[in-house]
Amino acid sequence: MKIIGIGANFYKRESERDLLSEELLIFTKPASSIAKGSVWHYPSCSLKVFYEMEIVLKINKTLSKVTTEEAYNAFDEIALGIDWTAKDLQAKAKEKGFPWAFAKGFDEATFLSEFLPVSEFEDVRNLNLTFKVNGETREKGNIQQLKANYEQIISYTSQFMTLHWGDLIMTGAPPSPGEIFKGDHCEGFIGDRKLLDFKVV
Repeated sequence: MKIIGIGANFYKRESERDLLSEELLIFTKPASSIAKGSVWHYPSCSLKVFYEMEIVLKINKTLSKVTTEEAYNAFDEIALGIDWTAKDLQAKAKEKGFPWAFAKGFDEATFLSEFLPVSEFEDVRNLNLTFKVNGETREKGNIQQLKANYEQIISYTSQFMTLHWGDLIMTGAPPSPGEIFKGDHCEGFIGDRKLLDFKVV
């Protein structure tokens, strides 16, 4: 099982809608980075961690070099996930021209809610997302603001690597990511439905 993330994939404003590049910013995260539950442990390897909450797709078939039409319904479950980034590790890696795998792949760097069938949602392509920290809304957006939609992400990724059942795709977070601290209480919602509720320790 692999985890694939896509960076900078949310429009901040309508005027940006003509700016979609033919190439997507894709990165991977190890399966060992997955965590769940009511507690998230701040990593000992970093002093500056940022959150990005987004929809996660669970692939339900083998896909290689598929079109966007063939990528339709290639997932039947979704979750809320937080793509944690150790910004200090990322900055050091970028300065040296190194990959930033550790900044995205440390233990618990992929924090997930339970997966739910897409049939539980009226329209899985029209979901409102809200992330709160200590009761304050920090991220808010709708999946229709994605620069590359679900099928475009799946199709693009499959041109380079075969996707298999159980692979996870993190589709991109609404603006704006921010820093997290020990003691913070975090909540994640799809519409009015709370799927994430945890404390940072």
